[in-house]
Amino acid sequence: MKNRQLKNYLLLTVLAVAAACGTQKPKPEALDTAVLHDDGKTAVVENVQQHPGEKIYDKNCKVCHQVNGQGVSSIFPPLTPNSFIEDKAQIIEIVLNGMKGDIEIDGENYNGLMTPHKHLSDQDIADVISYVRSSFGNELDPVTPEEVQSAR
Repeated sequence: MKNRQLKNYLLLTVLAVAAACGTQKPKPEALDTAVLHDDGKTAVVENVQQHPGEKIYDKNCKVCHQVNGQGVSSIFPPLTPNSFIEDKAQIIEIVLNGMKGDIEIDGENYNGLMTPHKHLSDQDIADVISYVRSSFGNELDPVTPEEVQSAR
């Protein structure tokens, strides 16, 4: 019986690592997550909801700002708590119209190019900004599609 539990645990671990590496596409609406309990038993918690902005982030943002939102030193700023993320109007403006030139965040200078994302719908922009504002250590209010539309 222990061999079967170990095999199940290893299988779930391999699937989780493969999904994290992008070799296996997760279902967009819900993910199954393996949980290892203190007693060594595993359980599968089904239907863990994925934030609607996460998929948009993965497609449009993570190549520069990284999976963990840390950015790239002196090029692409982090999306961790900072004044650019806190200011709704400013972050909407940056996502819509892009940004270039020097900026300073928490004492570090960055000089990368943020391309405009006007091609995304108001809903998509609201979703991705809301995802960032609730991830990477941020605990901020979501952005609405109406706020994005009024900024266009």
